[in-house]
Amino acid sequence: MDSITMQKLARFKIMARRLGGFNVDIFRMAQEPAHAREMLQRAQEVDSENLILLALELSEALGLLEEALPQAKAAKTPEPRQPDPEPEPSGGRYVFGARG
Repeated sequence: MDSITMQKLARFKIMARRLGGFNVDIFRMAQEPAHAREMLQRAQEVDSENLILLALELSEALGLLEEALPQAKAAKTPEPRQPDPEPEPSGGRYVFGARG
């Protein structure tokens, strides 16, 4: 784990305690993806933009966003597009001429 991620984990621990009122075990977060997901989810429920942004940055740094993206893409696969219906024949009438 790089030093930037460790700094973010330390900041996350402090902000979670101050703003969210819950304690974070950063060693467990670094080793257990399920625990990290749970803590990051709790942080997203706190009314603090800084904490939410930090949670997103940590999700990316810990590789949790890559796991969620394929599931999100699979859920959003568009249905095959149906071809437009063929226009009904007008019976040979000329419809673009002058009207009188």
